Amino acid sequence: MAAHENIEKALLFIEENLDRPITLSEVSKESGMSKYHFARTFKAVTGITFKTYHNQRRIEAAKALLRNPGTRVTDACYHVGFNDISYFNRVFRRLEGMNPSSYRKRFQRRQLPILATAARRSSTEKEQYSPTF
Repeated sequence: MAAHENIEKALLFIEENLDRPITLSEVSKESGMSKYHFARTFKAVTGITFKTYHNQRRIEAAKALLRNPGTRVTDACYHVGFNDISYFNRVFRRLEGMNPSSYRKRFQRRQLPILATAARRSSTEKEQYSPTF
């Protein structure tokens, strides 16, 4: 099996297991390579380390969850496979430049004008297109 095919298997495994912590050993075994060969090949193919890639994918998944106002930061943390809220906050801040709570607040503030505009547009459309009997 070619190196790219092995890495594709690993990427699929990572995507399917974003909800839990996974190790380099697990992913390398899934891809049919030794840990050391997998680590070198993964970086050669993707340009980043396995750990960096895995954390980036988990933070992207957490960001999607945090866009829902009902999702607590701790829930997002555990849902994407982090077992330590402090580590989750550090990784999130390193990758996004802000902590998860700030991200959620910023996203929600950005959404408010869009929602208000949509609501105004919707009520205007109802007035314009209301059939009169």
